[in-house]
Amino acid sequence: MEVCPAFIDETGVLSESAVRQPIFGIGVLLVPDTKIITESFYRLHFNFVQDSAQRRSEFRKQLESGEASLSLAEVERLMWSSRHHEYKFAEVTHFNIQNYVDLLNLYFSFPGLEFHSVMMNRLDPNASLEQWANDTWLAYVCIAKDLLEERVTRDVFAIVDLQSKPDKSKVHLEDVLCSVGSVKGCLRATSDMSIYLQLVDLLLGCVQYDLKEDMGYYDPTSKRAEAKGQLASFLKAKLGMGREERFLSHGRSFERLDAQSTFTVSEGRW
Repeated sequence: MEVCPAFIDETGVLSESAVRQPIFGIGVLLVPDTKIITESFYRLHFNFVQDSAQRRSEFRKQLESGEASLSLAEVERLMWSSRHHEYKFAEVTHFNIQNYVDLLNLYFSFPGLEFHSVMMNRLDPNASLEQWANDTWLAYVCIAKDLLEERVTRDVFAIVDLQSKPDKSKVHLEDVLCSVGSVKGCLRATSDMSIYLQLVDLLLGCVQYDLKEDMGYYDPTSKRAEAKGQLASFLKAKLGMGREERFLSHGRSFERLDAQSTFTVSEGRW
């Protein structure tokens, strides 16, 4: 494929306080041969949807019969499985973690995929938005542009998770990204339309979790945080990392560059 799809998503909220949202990051996933990969990913996705529908039916029968009472955990599981399904790192629990593990296993079964990310520790005194006049939209657009310029070495068409441009801003994401020599086109899209945007959310979420865990951000008694930590550890193991290793440590970036998988995590220069 001469022009490769590049799927872009972000994690964290720049408009929130740094205490509430200490990590901001942007990731890009390059999928060089979609004709081989897409069917496998969507088959797994539809199997998960079918499994969720079956579980909803079982819960409904239990409720209608009155023969069994549901625990709070089971009710929460019913509510989760009743939603339109997207793979989102924020939704990882002990109930569904195996589905996310299956997705990552499938991801690593295909050679040639590239994932690149840039992360900002907003609690770092040097991580200021002043260079963008404290304009969070401009900062987001420029960080995405810098990531593509730094990491993408082939012609791509960018598909970017939909973020609403402020009405007052004259900066258009499409124009800025298409000013990068390797970017031949750009489209904003909602994540529910693309399993690949959901994959970026998942990979970015694991990286963000690792950084926030290193900062002592999570409650060690939280079951939801525990499940997310297990998934982040699984990803690190797939990348040949130890449980206690960090993606960003002592100013060093993480890079895995081989024929099977390209995976990079860097800290931006602010």
